[in-house]
Amino acid sequence: MELMDVIRKRRSIRKYKPDPVPEEEIKYILEAARLAPSWANTQCWHFVVVTDPAIKEKIAQAGNGNKWIRRAPLIIVACADPEKPGMRDDIPNYLVDMGIVVEHLILAATDRGLGTCWVGAFREDQIKEALGVPKNIRVLECIPLGYPAEEPPARSRRKLEEIFSYNRYEQK
Repeated sequence: MELMDVIRKRRSIRKYKPDPVPEEEIKYILEAARLAPSWANTQCWHFVVVTDPAIKEKIAQAGNGNKWIRRAPLIIVACADPEKPGMRDDIPNYLVDMGIVVEHLILAATDRGLGTCWVGAFREDQIKEALGVPKNIRVLECIPLGYPAEEPPARSRRKLEEIFSYNRYEQK
């Protein structure tokens, strides 16, 4: 697909077919994430690919009402070392880096006909315990992944003219 087609096609998928995701597709998606830029090339990320039903259940239980997540064939848990990239003023760089890397992952999945949903509502301590994540590492996102069993319509977006200005900030 062309990039803009992939971007327009991406949806938050919450219903998945039970079909397993082939290993080569998982690696394609993770390779797209691996190639993401990061602050000073620190690459603060680590991904845990969860396929074990018992662990997926623990993630679902930690999910603040997102119990549907257990039905995805797999869940990619995005972790970050917040110390690697440091801070810019009062902004932790790892948060920006993780936004970029997760979006690479999600767009690569869309390109391959797979569905995802960016899930950030969960009890981090429970997921860390379920996955054996060290104390100094943050769990930022859980991304269910699988073949979509739904086609949600596109959500509305503001007009292009409303979201930018030249040379000075101007709210329209």
